[in-house]
Amino acid sequence: MAKILVVDDEPEMREMLRMGLIDHTVVVASDGVDALLKAARNTPDLIVLDVKMPGMDGFETCRRLRADPSLAHIPVIFATSQDTLSDKLEGYDAGADDYVIKPFDLTELQLRIRAVLRRIRPTTTEVELEVGEVKLNLLNREVTTPRGTIVLTPTEFSLLEYMMRHPGSLLPTGKLLEDVWDYPPGVGDPALVRMHIRNLREKLEDNPSKPKYIATVGRQGYTIRG
Repeated sequence: MAKILVVDDEPEMREMLRMGLIDHTVVVASDGVDALLKAARNTPDLIVLDVKMPGMDGFETCRRLRADPSLAHIPVIFATSQDTLSDKLEGYDAGADDYVIKPFDLTELQLRIRAVLRRIRPTTTEVELEVGEVKLNLLNREVTTPRGTIVLTPTEFSLLEYMMRHPGSLLPTGKLLEDVWDYPPGVGDPALVRMHIRNLREKLEDNPSKPKYIATVGRQGYTIRG
């Protein structure tokens, strides 16, 4: 049973999710400020976050979560009616781990929650992965490069871990959506992968426009090299 913080300004939606996510302990918040306070107080395992809220919207709330070292590790799923590509890109750029469009089937959200929680739970006794100058500590979920130690969001960490377990291999976008995000074949937004690759490069690379570690292979996919 995980502790989930549901953030939405609509009382009906908060109550629907509180009642529907019966396999978890659900805490609710009505806006971004309330969400930050309750996240700090309750340390949830995952946050389901609306975008369009009065005052501080979901994008800014997510940015503030990611900027707080004590909260940055908490995965965030946006559940919103904001469904344009630019909305999704802004959400991924803010640090979202996944994005579900309203109105959604509750089963869909439950599957996405399960997939995200599965990614952040250790499944190995290994302590460290290393590819070239990049070292991944699987216990404290930190990454060390010649630039120093960096902290990744939960999905950035899972994506980098997956790539480092397949060094030198061509990893198509569809394969990453299936194996990292647990989407069925042919389902999932390629922009989700592109934005997380971009964010990884911003953190890992000296020059993200000329990446040393994570390379794009034509229009086929990505690879990591030492």
